[in-house]
Amino acid sequence: MSILTDKVRIICTDLDGTLLRSDKTISDYSVNILKKVALQGFTVIPVTGRHLGGIPEQIKNADISFAICSNGAGLYDIRKKSLIREESLPEEIILKLLDEFIKLDIMADIFTSKHAYTDYRNLDILKDIDASEPVKDYIRKSRVVVDSIKDFYICKKPDVQKLTINFRKTGSIYKGREEIREILSHYDSLEYVTGGANNIEITAKNATKGKCIEYLSDITGVPLSEIAAIGDTENDISMINTAGIGIAMKNADKELKEISKYITEFDNDEDGAARFIDKMILR
Repeated sequence: MSILTDKVRIICTDLDGTLLRSDKTISDYSVNILKKVALQGFTVIPVTGRHLGGIPEQIKNADISFAICSNGAGLYDIRKKSLIREESLPEEIILKLLDEFIKLDIMADIFTSKHAYTDYRNLDILKDIDASEPVKDYIRKSRVVVDSIKDFYICKKPDVQKLTINFRKTGSIYKGREEIREILSHYDSLEYVTGGANNIEITAKNATKGKCIEYLSDITGVPLSEIAAIGDTENDISMINTAGIGIAMKNADKELKEISKYITEFDNDEDGAARFIDKMILR
């Protein structure tokens, strides 16, 4: 029997840099492990900064019960195709932030329960962000392009789960990043973290991966001590601290490794998350 078999009932796993490879694909091996998890009575839950539409179909079709999106701002019942819980950003704050963002040469995107929106001028900025081509390609494919983010928001008034900011990189400088951090420092009601590609992801204060896992524990009756969480970057810190068993990827940030009980033997390009689950959790 594996070491954690009797200690874990729910497995929460990040996607980018964790379950997904660097080219943003998931291997057949990892998909098969997800299916095996379900067959053996465990629950696996994708916990991601992506919006629901950004989760690969192979994962959704692997007998997944729930998904946590937008860094904890949205909790979904995948089987019922319903939104269970949502922590949206206040309208007045969104409007103030959008006014500030327009003054800067940055890529600002809006995440709702189903889609992510950007405006056409951001496609030029996207070329210069500090990210691999597969990441840039994922962003292009997962965004709905509108003429103006602010005009779109004023007209449609969608519930916004998250704002994501990407920056042009010139040499070692991320253009506008320090200005954004200064702006955000004046909002006590916001949470902001880096989720990859040196971006900044903004949610409401209670919209974190950790807070959403606490809520999930309440509605499922599974204690936090029996929930494992696997991640790799800053936006995974709250869930690693919240779950009873924290697991950092081999390729994870140093800070995440320091607070995790386990570190995977392999990185995300070697199916490290799935191989850990197979070896340490499955019967």
